[in-house]
Amino acid sequence: MDRREAALLLLGIIALVRSLAWGPDETGPPMCHAARVGTPIPLVLGQLAGPEFRLLPGVGPVLAGRLEAARVAGGGQLDESLALSVPGVGPGLLTRWDAAGVR
Repeated sequence: MDRREAALLLLGIIALVRSLAWGPDETGPPMCHAARVGTPIPLVLGQLAGPEFRLLPGVGPVLAGRLEAARVAGGGQLDESLALSVPGVGPGLLTRWDAAGVR
């Protein structure tokens, strides 16, 4: 890689970093709100699989494994009624997921 290519690569990296730092209310290009630190990403319960269940509030590795097992046993998709059959999941946890925007 020559100096010109290295300089162009560096400028591209700087532009990428700057675009990620700008928010919707600041000067700069529009960006995905989920890319901002601290902004929650909407989760869809029926689309989660494996370790992704750990993204749910109140779910650790053991409960994530139980949810994954229930998803597989239920035909590949987990819904609220199936989740309620998992030991450790109750109405309170579903309410917490709902408050966090889990669909």
